[in-house]
Amino acid sequence: MEHLTFPPSILDTTPDGENPSVRAFREDVFTSPGWREHGLAIIEGIPVQEPGQAARYAAAVSSALGRLLPQDGAGQLVREVKYRGVKLGEGATGRYSDSREGGQFHTDGPHRPDTAPDWFALLCIRQARVGGGLILVPTGTIIRGLDPASLAVLQEPFLFDQREDGVPPVPRPVLEHQPDGRWHVNYLREYIELGHKHPAGTPLTDGQIRALDRFDQEVAAAVAAPDRLEVKLAPGQLAVIDNRRLLHGRTTFGDDPQDRDRLMLRTWIRELAPVGAAVAAPPGAVVSDR
Repeated sequence: MEHLTFPPSILDTTPDGENPSVRAFREDVFTSPGWREHGLAIIEGIPVQEPGQAARYAAAVSSALGRLLPQDGAGQLVREVKYRGVKLGEGATGRYSDSREGGQFHTDGPHRPDTAPDWFALLCIRQARVGGGLILVPTGTIIRGLDPASLAVLQEPFLFDQREDGVPPVPRPVLEHQPDGRWHVNYLREYIELGHKHPAGTPLTDGQIRALDRFDQEVAAAVAAPDRLEVKLAPGQLAVIDNRRLLHGRTTFGDDPQDRDRLMLRTWIRELAPVGAAVAAPPGAVVSDR
């Protein structure tokens, strides 16, 4: 896949929304072959030796593409994705990004429809020696293999656990057919199962379970395909991913200290305007170890 080069000039632009460097970079990303075909663009050449500066770069690249979204109640714009000794679904704060597990293909923020990102970016600071590769599954690939009954059920509301004590689950469909003919996806099965087990929820029906199982079968088939979409980011590479039309997961990374030290910086991005319109950069970035 063709990689784009990080333009340091965007760090020095003023947030006036009209800078030619920002517009040109945004155009390059969203007209690149990888983005048009898959919803994936890879930018390389970002300095990552100093974490604080790397966070500034991640924020600058992301804000050139859209509006940065906070990723938690504390307002983090840049979040460290690393192993924090937890498993997915473990307690109210057990999240995929805090584990070292593989699989569990999902979209970011499916349980928060009002604040879920349109796109997200991952900047590699330190990569695992074993595992940690990013695997992406296009929504269209899944839908082509679904039977009509499963497709219909997946467009009905499921309950997603919101990962907060005392907060009821939120209903939303797994698949949404857009007016332009595209499909958007919202998925993390663990959160769906937790939502339907919630005291304020209702048990999954047999039809819902069959539809989810069929969905997972298509995901598994795509992951097992010899031409699956996979990339293992190297330090200094940043991946921009369309969170609306790609599921993502990773290969499990190892147990040794070096592999547990794997570190990515993540941003969430909301689309504001058509391609070609510039977006103001934020005054700074927040990096947290939480």
